[in-house]
Amino acid sequence: MSNNNGSISFLFGLRLNVKKTEYLTTDVNENGTTKVDDTKDRYIQVPGFNGYIRRNEMNLLLLVSLTSIASAIGQQQQLMNALFTNYKKELRPVKTFDSGPTNVTVQLYFKQIQKVQENDQIITIYCWLEEYWFDEFLTWNPDEFGGVTSLHVPSDMIWRPDLLVYNNANMNIRENEMQTNALIQHTGHISLFRALITDVTCDLRLEMFPYDQQICFIMLASWSYDGSQIMLHTAEEPTAEPNTNRTNLASLNHYIPNMEWKLVDFKYRSNLKYYDCCPNPYPDISYFFAIKRNPSYYLFTLIIPSAFITIVTVIGFFTPHSSTGENTEKVSLGVTALLSLAIILMMVSDKLPATSNTVPLLGQYYIGLIFIMFLATYCTTFTLGVQMQGNAGRPISRRVRGFLLSIRVNKSSLLQWFFGKELMNTQETIKMRLKKYDKLSELKKMFANDCMHFQQKLLRTEDSKHAKLPLIDDDSPEETARKVGDPLLHNIVIDLLEGVQAIRQEMLLQEHVKRIRREWQMLARMLEKLIMWLFIVCTIIFASVMLYDTQDPPVITDELMRDRAK
Repeated sequence: MSNNNGSISFLFGLRLNVKKTEYLTTDVNENGTTKVDDTKDRYIQVPGFNGYIRRNEMNLLLLVSLTSIASAIGQQQQLMNALFTNYKKELRPVKTFDSGPTNVTVQLYFKQIQKVQENDQIITIYCWLEEYWFDEFLTWNPDEFGGVTSLHVPSDMIWRPDLLVYNNANMNIRENEMQTNALIQHTGHISLFRALITDVTCDLRLEMFPYDQQICFIMLASWSYDGSQIMLHTAEEPTAEPNTNRTNLASLNHYIPNMEWKLVDFKYRSNLKYYDCCPNPYPDISYFFAIKRNPSYYLFTLIIPSAFITIVTVIGFFTPHSSTGENTEKVSLGVTALLSLAIILMMVSDKLPATSNTVPLLGQYYIGLIFIMFLATYCTTFTLGVQMQGNAGRPISRRVRGFLLSIRVNKSSLLQWFFGKELMNTQETIKMRLKKYDKLSELKKMFANDCMHFQQKLLRTEDSKHAKLPLIDDDSPEETARKVGDPLLHNIVIDLLEGVQAIRQEMLLQEHVKRIRREWQMLARMLEKLIMWLFIVCTIIFASVMLYDTQDPPVITDELMRDRAK
């Protein structure tokens, strides 16, 4: 016995591994010798089969299998020839013209919102479309064609309803639709599954951008067949009457969420529309969907940076006064913040939807911030001008001066909180000095006492042998010199007293200028504090009103669908 392995190949890639075994038959003669038969009977062992199959039997099995496969191929070919020999795909599949309209059942699966083009008012949608109808010419008896019950053929070989997206912005179907095969049942029922990417036109209302909500629709209808030839139905309720509204939950079974847009509602409506061109109505099915934008991207890229720039402008009111009295750094800070916001607005202008009807909410927000910063910079310049009045030496009006002196920090904690403790302390210092130097006689008396003290100290530095001179009264330089007696000392004292009087006059003038400067500086500081708090309150109110989303989620109502479907 000898063994070797082999395989048997069938058509269409079918391969059967077998184990071939050779047996030698032997006979024993009468004399006891063994005789080997040269005739070799070969058997084939098939895996999974208990026993062996003769080679002739295996050849017969292969022949039967190949014959069956060839017969099946031939039967499908015969079926194709029988169905499409005289078939006209251009004609509606009815044997009699007055047999009624062809019922077409439609199922739309909303797959994904790929892109929303605000500037072009277009939404790109990926969806699946299933169509079912009955073709009277594509029926057969399965027994006559070897039990074949269904057949797959290219969809362009048969008649199919010319369903189009009426509000499609791109009519090039070949680029946006994948061609598929149609499934034909022996009963004449045909199923066609299409995958398409369509650009739907939509009336995008961008007043609340980036908190906008949109309601759009996909309108499916035949382009050439009216209601007397084609009647459209939905897969959930194929017997539903036109002009009815339904919620198609099955259409969202395969929906892929979009990161920017949230789908909040989905409904469809069957309609019968009359056009001026034709007497019969045209059926259509409109699928409405409501979406709401997620503003997180715009908050982090547009709104928060502008908020930081606004905060920098607010901080500018807290900057201390310049040591030279020229508070120009506040103006520079305000102008820098204003330019920074203008640059950011230029950078994001491409992201803002261009619309001629209204300005988007985000655009209004930026315009408002720019206007607020402009007012803040102007007010800073105004307060700087008020402060510079003190450097010019112009006295403040009595009414304003009386208002400043009327503020008591120990009597009004509200003023202390509003204007600041440092400002109130400055006011108290000015008030005390003004009260001390309010009368000119008191000034003269103070400086006269200082001159007398100086004269006494000067005379006591003479030689201890000389007698002490009487104290000098501050009547006048000449009278004081006369009491001294010595001509030389008389001249020295006169010069000293004249110098002291000049110093006194200069000190009085400087104190007067400082007093005026402090008063104007105090007034400017009060105005800055007042403007700062007003600016903070106005900015918070403006940002809250502009950026707080008070809208309810959009709801697709019957009235809305009727208005949009007109």
